[in-house]
Amino acid sequence: MFDWKEILDFWFGELDEQGLPDSEHRNRWFRPSRAFDQEIRRRFISMVLFASEDGLRHWRSVPGGALAEIILLDQFTRQIHRGGALAFDNDKLAIKLCKSAMRSGHDMALPAVQRAFLYMPLQHSEKKEDQDLSVDCYEQLASGTGGIAGDFMKSFLQSAHDHREIVDRFGRFPHRNKALNRKSTPEEELYLESGKRFGQ
Repeated sequence: MFDWKEILDFWFGELDEQGLPDSEHRNRWFRPSRAFDQEIRRRFISMVLFASEDGLRHWRSVPGGALAEIILLDQFTRQIHRGGALAFDNDKLAIKLCKSAMRSGHDMALPAVQRAFLYMPLQHSEKKEDQDLSVDCYEQLASGTGGIAGDFMKSFLQSAHDHREIVDRFGRFPHRNKALNRKSTPEEELYLESGKRFGQ
């Protein structure tokens, strides 16, 4: 039987008195590493498959379980399938579960840094309304969190603004075009020469 606590322990570790993971955990999140991708693939690919087929719905009754399922679908799917179209295969379900968790109030029961990842599917969406909701969520998160953790949440907020700016401009993320076999417009090609790519 899969345990959602394993995902949260792996992704966050133990939070310190500021409500943050240690630097080792934080540094793994947004720095592409083949070794880290392989570790996730080895340990969690079965869980990702179960989640993608709605096999972990029993996790959704508690905030931590809801978050763990979202991390499987939104984060781990990207790392297992980095660079390919399958990296985005579970985005629609992740967005659906994110909004459902918010309606249930699960987000408010989580520490700030964990809430940041519960909202992440909105940041990854190519729909304007999701991007607007993403910015709203991260603005509330940043304004409601103090100390060092609050400063860290501001970096998530800046990322949300940056993502929305791209979708507002292009209606999609041009840096996904190659993986999704989409033809880039001349403006997108120019942007890709110097614009922010956000990995995937």
